[in-house]
Amino acid sequence: MTETGTREVALVALAACAFATASPIAKSLGGLSFAGIAAGRCAVAAVALWAISPMSPVATWRAIAAMSARRRLALVGAGLLLGAHFALFLAGLQATSLPAAAALVSLEPIAVVVTAWVAFGVRPRGREVAGIAVATLGAAVVARGAGQGEHRLAGDALVLGAVVIFGGYVALARGLRDALPTAPYAACVYTVAALALAPVVLVFDASASGIPASTWLGVAALGLVPTLVGHTLVQRAARHVSPSLVALASPGETVGAILIGAATSHMPTPVEWTGAAIVVLGAVVTVTGTSTAST
Repeated sequence: MTETGTREVALVALAACAFATASPIAKSLGGLSFAGIAAGRCAVAAVALWAISPMSPVATWRAIAAMSARRRLALVGAGLLLGAHFALFLAGLQATSLPAAAALVSLEPIAVVVTAWVAFGVRPRGREVAGIAVATLGAAVVARGAGQGEHRLAGDALVLGAVVIFGGYVALARGLRDALPTAPYAACVYTVAALALAPVVLVFDASASGIPASTWLGVAALGLVPTLVGHTLVQRAARHVSPSLVALASPGETVGAILIGAATSHMPTPVEWTGAAIVVLGAVVTVTGTSTAST
């Protein structure tokens, strides 16, 4: 692996650590719908990035105006996909158990591999196919735990929808790697996501009242840690290394989130433990079957 590749792998590992905090924090929040939490975390991350970005908003706008119409559309599309990913994942997390949602997140490498095949013609290798098969088996095992405690198939389905969307999100980030530097690019994506989610917030949170301060603090934490740190690092890595290596953050997120959840009264059932282990194994087989070289 090149020095650049090693550095990007380290950043993906850091992103995984940031991602691991998302499910436990979000699961503890009350008073806001999935839409309010998703929009809030995007808005917090956007404001923070605009404040620290080396490129001013005016300079960023000029750079966007100079892009082709296709690239501007792709930039908006990335924001829409990220907003949809957050909304579906958070809706699923609210509707199922934390261990089940965290386990299914490890299927994201499959979505990335398939999207890379469709968008860039990068055919999956034999080891990737084997990893996909193992991870799919693990997902089926996880689903068998539905009905126990908080675990519900409807929530699992929403999380799977978020997983599918993640593949397109990473693909667009890779396709726009030369359009803007990472910080202003991510700031634009988070801004689009927050604005796109605003109408949904009006529908689901119009009557929300008496929201505790702990919820607002949790939304801020989601914006600053898994979003600002985690997703910004993923967008950076997506520009330099293989898409499926970027998805290595997902099994790391699963392991971290389940361990944090187990320590905070969200203990997995035996079926969820087993399914999660199989999903993580499949994800690791998938991502280690790809090239780690910078491209």
